[in-house]
Amino acid sequence: MGLYNGSLTREQFMFREMRIVARLYKNGLSNAEITDTVYRDNLFQYPTERVITKNCRAALNRLTCIACSEALLDMLAQGDTQQAKQAALVAMMCQSRLLAEFMTDVIGEKYRAFDLTLTSKDVNVFFACLGEKDEAVAAWSPETVKRIKSVLMNVLRENGYLEKIGSTRLCPVQISDEFERALRAAGMQRFLPAFNVID
Repeated sequence: MGLYNGSLTREQFMFREMRIVARLYKNGLSNAEITDTVYRDNLFQYPTERVITKNCRAALNRLTCIACSEALLDMLAQGDTQQAKQAALVAMMCQSRLLAEFMTDVIGEKYRAFDLTLTSKDVNVFFACLGEKDEAVAAWSPETVKRIKSVLMNVLRENGYLEKIGSTRLCPVQISDEFERALRAAGMQRFLPAFNVID
């Protein structure tokens, strides 16, 4: 899955953008054509070209991670909002080892243990453990860690794990049988604990 990196400080969940890009991809457009269309028609409704190009590239990179699964692509492009967000989350986890481990090792473990509390201590312990096994993480500034934590909390809120930022109670998320089958078929069953599915 690659090394840990701090790119999450610059990227958000981008659900709306991911859905737009997935629909264009499903229509057969190339990456260059998707970028051109998003920019020309201002589909992201951003004020500057630089941000459009940057976030479109990020969305395409994530989309590539789940392109092997027609089912996940369909859910992202045309599924109901919950399934589409879950597919977008899988794409983001595929791209970010840090997010994937947080979702499976912290959130998934909470569900496995029937512990629906999530405190700042839990998050701090996660980052401390990362720092112990990765020198690059250990060298991150407190500001970088703070910004990544903020992104993680926003991802949780946008996907229904938290009712609001600052909440210390996890909501029990659910996935459809169809979504579970799609993850397993794509060889991504390692992500199932993040969705409250314990084998």
